Amino acid sequence: MVDRISNLPDSLLSHILSFLKIKEYVATSILSSRWKLVWTLVPIVEFDANEFKWKSSSSDKEQSPNQHQDQSYRFRFAHIVSRFCALRNGNPIQKFRLLWRSLDYDPIHVDTWIRATIACGLEELDLAICSGHPFYLPCTLFSYSKTLVVLKLSGYKIVVNPPSLSLSFPRVKILHLQLVKYAKQDSFSSLLRCCPVLQDLSVIADWFSCFWNYSFKIIVPTLKRLNLTLNIELYKLVINAPALEYLSFSGLLDKHVLLKNLSNLVEACLCNASGFDTPMFHNLAFLNFCVDSCMWHVLPLFLKRTPNLAVLILDKYAQDESSITHEWIRLLDVPKCLLSHLSAFHFKGFKGFNDELELVREILKWARVLKKMTISSYPLD
Repeated sequence: MVDRISNLPDSLLSHILSFLKIKEYVATSILSSRWKLVWTLVPIVEFDANEFKWKSSSSDKEQSPNQHQDQSYRFRFAHIVSRFCALRNGNPIQKFRLLWRSLDYDPIHVDTWIRATIACGLEELDLAICSGHPFYLPCTLFSYSKTLVVLKLSGYKIVVNPPSLSLSFPRVKILHLQLVKYAKQDSFSSLLRCCPVLQDLSVIADWFSCFWNYSFKIIVPTLKRLNLTLNIELYKLVINAPALEYLSFSGLLDKHVLLKNLSNLVEACLCNASGFDTPMFHNLAFLNFCVDSCMWHVLPLFLKRTPNLAVLILDKYAQDESSITHEWIRLLDVPKCLLSHLSAFHFKGFKGFNDELELVREILKWARVLKKMTISSYPLD
């Protein structure tokens, strides 16, 4: 039988292997001498330490991994990643994803791997570390990442500490920061300044990742998409993004939040919004307004600030409402969007309370170009 697959060029074979899991394509190295190094040429790689954790066999299901077994699997995982980086020989890497979520790790290993992939012209780095020692991003990442376009960091063990003055990531357009820690009060702002062409920013932060009254300053002229989730009681937020087209925000919008230069905003998803002094959103056409029963009455304020709103989704999520007084603020001054632009309205979480019925009546009464109204409820527990 003729082995036609082995005669394919390395570029095609490595592309095929990129669709397999790490253990599967590493195993191809024992097929023949032809396959020995093909796996090191894979352009898109995902190394997940969980795949190398100790797993009980059918004969020892009641046993638990001991320290020696965990060390053995950790060593094997580190050895494979190190071999991949060492045998790369400068061949370009499109994406390098490293997931280290349970096993302890050696920060020196991760530092070395990042340096090696950056030297291969890495375009996308996805790093998730949730266990072990704190990991400070290596200086190499900020000094030589001239080809990086996507940077994703996740996990409490990752510490962001960028240099104060640097254009470290001249090509980064997508930046995701999920529950990472910031070394200094201005580390977040410094990181954004490192990305002069940033277009897509996603941030998730909570009290554990931000120990103090943190200040988030998002002043990015090129930013087009922003996803922001702040599960923190005390914070200050400034958003100044004249090119922003999409905003998803979950957190308290209060007096400590300043929104500026959002004239190009077309679509927004707001959760837990309060009645703060919102600016005018003249180009906003799509609004997903997600609130609990205590705050949903501020909707008229947002309707007045969105004169060209065409699609409104009101998501009134469930909670214990036995002690809540339901009161809808009537539309004394009918918002302009209802009179001339609103064409679709979806009420999610409808329970049939009087204030909810009053809102539906108001929409039907004043929305003169309304084409579609949808009312839905959440299942009862």
